Amino acid sequence: MTRLPSIELPGVVSHALRRTALTAKLARRRLRKPANLHTAPGTIVVHPDALPPEMSVIAFGPDRVAEARIGSLAELDAVTGDLPVAWINVDGLGDANLLKAIAERFGIHPLAIEDASDLSQRAKVDTYPDGTFIVLPMPHEDAKGFWTEQIALWMTPRYVISFQSVPGDCLDALRARIRNPAGRLRSHGADYLAYAIADAVIDAYFPIVDRIGGMVEDLEDEVFRRPTGKQLSQIRLARSELIRMRRALLPIRDTASNLLALDRVFSADTRPYLRDLSDHVARALDQIETDRYMANDLLEIYMTSVNMKLGETSKVLTIIATIFMPLSFLTGLWGMNFEILPMSDREHGFWIALGLMAATSLGFLVYFWRKGWLKDTTKA
Repeated sequence: MTRLPSIELPGVVSHALRRTALTAKLARRRLRKPANLHTAPGTIVVHPDALPPEMSVIAFGPDRVAEARIGSLAELDAVTGDLPVAWINVDGLGDANLLKAIAERFGIHPLAIEDASDLSQRAKVDTYPDGTFIVLPMPHEDAKGFWTEQIALWMTPRYVISFQSVPGDCLDALRARIRNPAGRLRSHGADYLAYAIADAVIDAYFPIVDRIGGMVEDLEDEVFRRPTGKQLSQIRLARSELIRMRRALLPIRDTASNLLALDRVFSADTRPYLRDLSDHVARALDQIETDRYMANDLLEIYMTSVNMKLGETSKVLTIIATIFMPLSFLTGLWGMNFEILPMSDREHGFWIALGLMAATSLGFLVYFWRKGWLKDTTKA
């Protein structure tokens, strides 16, 4: 296995991370405004904040693997040699000339390379005379939660070219499988490699779905005990992430079904794995639907709990006001300048009046208790 070492400069890395964060911000709102509106079909539109492209190649066969980073397409043949399968990954879409050169070299249709540079695409598969084009939303997580990055694949009988907008992906485990001499990938063609990339992208959704599902379950217990405003924001975040994840996975389900129909593209050995791909998408969607219903119910539970707490507070305040109402009447009555009030001329009249007020309050409390109004109805 040959590998070209790469040198990373700290300043370049920090700059790339800042650009990656900016791309993540743009990715969250990319569906609102496609980049290639009002342009001729096949036009490559490069976003001004797009990263400059970096190309890496992994070529492999049953006996060996060649891996390197290349600066131009002229270096490609020296890496791939006579190896039967080559995976070329392009990180960054900031150079329209390089994208055009890649399209000319591998026969990528103008509409396909246009869609690869436009980050507003839904998951889909398109067939062309010289290859097959696949678009998938690849999941990511950061401090603000879930977001997706578009990964576009162009597949020919020998090559798989992947286009990504930012460095870093969920495909490192797949690269390790390619480097493993005993791996199944080493004995299959480019169609199986394209399936493996799609499978790795879909599998990357499951840890995020599990995290959101666990958060919803934890919130359910907390909301029953003590609803707070922080929980409301967490419920809203969970619902938002589940909706965005469902919106990303629904087109993938259709794409997986369409891949199964491409008998001329995928070999008979690969098609059973495509059925497994559809099963993975269905499982993820089922879990998302369950968690989404739980989150919606949790919002209703939260509002019900808040209303019950408000009702309990109103009940306590009403009871206090009811108890003090006769006391206010008695104290007001005794405070009037009348000489005919009972016990006003007696030595212990003041204490008798206080005793009458205390007996009245105690009588109210006993009455409320017998009616069950003093119980906390918010507890099970």
